[in-house]
Amino acid sequence: MKKILFVATLVALLPLLFSCEKAGNNDNVFKNPTFIHCAGQFIMLDGSPTLSSAASVKAVPQAAVPVYTYVEFTESGIYVVGSLEGSETQYKSGNYTADGNVYTLNGFGTVEVNVTATPAKLTITPTGGASQTMTATYKKAGSTNVAYRGWTIDKTRATVYGFHTPITADFVGCNFNDMAKFLNDNGHKGIYLPSGSLKSVSITGADSIIFSYSDNTADVAEYTLNGSNLTFSWRTPSRLLEVENGKATIDYLDGKCILKIEAALKGSTTSGSVTFVLSPME
Repeated sequence: MKKILFVATLVALLPLLFSCEKAGNNDNVFKNPTFIHCAGQFIMLDGSPTLSSAASVKAVPQAAVPVYTYVEFTESGIYVVGSLEGSETQYKSGNYTADGNVYTLNGFGTVEVNVTATPAKLTITPTGGASQTMTATYKKAGSTNVAYRGWTIDKTRATVYGFHTPITADFVGCNFNDMAKFLNDNGHKGIYLPSGSLKSVSITGADSIIFSYSDNTADVAEYTLNGSNLTFSWRTPSRLLEVENGKATIDYLDGKCILKIEAALKGSTTSGSVTFVLSPME
């Protein structure tokens, strides 16, 4: 059940977020994620990709051949594929498995990688589409930093400033319809939020944050982490947040990750914050 709460400090915030969790564990030791050795990021280099065969060219109209710009495989088995739509890259996300250099992307197709080539090469084959081979810069991930994995969303706390006292609501998971209703009920009508929900947040050893949504789309940001302070910028405009200076903090409590993002609401001069309580993915 959603509760409208009034809080002033993080000290007051965390016990409320964990009110339904087992208290007193304080176990912040996380297992290495399953796909740590497969993780890495590919950013396509300029130049036209090569279609794999004349038959593929005939089978797929040129206008229907995607222009891929970005591929990343995370430590917890989540993939992101970016392709141009107009002048901006749009991202698809889902789960992957790996067999040697061939990655099978659920709901997409396959990607075969060659990271020993200079530059690296990828052959991307969407299901029912033409294969494309292209070159890319490659950044290997796979660090043992506990942050570098996928995180599922247990709870979300949205706080809106601009009132005499900040107004805060707690949600199970992160359903955008519930958040939009909270904003509307508190005088912030016309604020755009996407449909559906946020499924997971991936923080990778390739310096990316990936927000994966229930419709298998994603937002991708670049970040730097200094202690618990995290600064980041979106690769393309995000669906969820216009971030105020890209500021966030990351902490751990009772085997959970607490990610707090300072934000400005789209279509409004009001600022706020979103705090996620996250469980580790393997």
